[in-house]
Amino acid sequence: MTDPIVKSTNIGSRTRLAAVARLMVRSIFFVLPLAFTWLKLRNLSSSEIAQLISNASASGIVWKTALVVYFFAWVWGTLWDVGLQERVYLDAPNKGKMPLQAFGMAFAILIVGAALVWVDTFLQFVGVLALFTIVDHAAWQYLVTFLQPMIQHARQVYSHPYDAIALEQLRLVENQVCGTWKWRRGVVGLVWIFVMLALALVMSTESSVRAGPAEVTWGFIQAVSILIWVLLMESWHWYVRIVTRVGVDTLEHLRDGYGVVPLSALDMARRPSS
Repeated sequence: MTDPIVKSTNIGSRTRLAAVARLMVRSIFFVLPLAFTWLKLRNLSSSEIAQLISNASASGIVWKTALVVYFFAWVWGTLWDVGLQERVYLDAPNKGKMPLQAFGMAFAILIVGAALVWVDTFLQFVGVLALFTIVDHAAWQYLVTFLQPMIQHARQVYSHPYDAIALEQLRLVENQVCGTWKWRRGVVGLVWIFVMLALALVMSTESSVRAGPAEVTWGFIQAVSILIWVLLMESWHWYVRIVTRVGVDTLEHLRDGYGVVPLSALDMARRPSS
């Protein structure tokens, strides 16, 4: 059944654009891990690979776990975003063809993302993470600019005739994609990157600090700081995603079960006739 939100007959461009976006994300999902695995292990024998795994330190495990969580959260979250936006936008410019700039942004994210998993030292990682944050923010700014015509067109269509539920759904999705909360999240992430930079410069990874009866290596603390950054950034983003999805689904349920009219129309109906 066609989603009741959609009121335009020109949905082919929207569907085409969403399909290309999903293909780009899934390509990164498959290409990046395969390329990383091949580059890292291509000159190692099976016994050397087994020894490499068995010799993994606690800090290395935490570090790699943080990267895996970040990677899967990014891929799954991006696909989630595409599906949600597809529900409220009506059509796409240029007949749904993905512009070259978008492919360029995706390629830049792929390259910097590959560098994140390639670097070996914590200081290098912090530097690449700062670069990745800048590239990711630039990609978001481009996305906002690219989506604005689609958002404005949907708002115009939903306003004539007036569709209160569709407009509210559009507002929720627009806030998720274009809202100022992303600036606040970016600032917090940048502050934590500076904290990580301080951790990288204060002491070497071989040094240790005493935490009660145990000693914790500085390298482990640095790895935990990576995990904290990932959990902070992704939990914030996923909170907004879930709130948006629940709001859109709830409004859709109201549309299916109830008749909704603007309050202004009710006020007009209640006024006594002269």
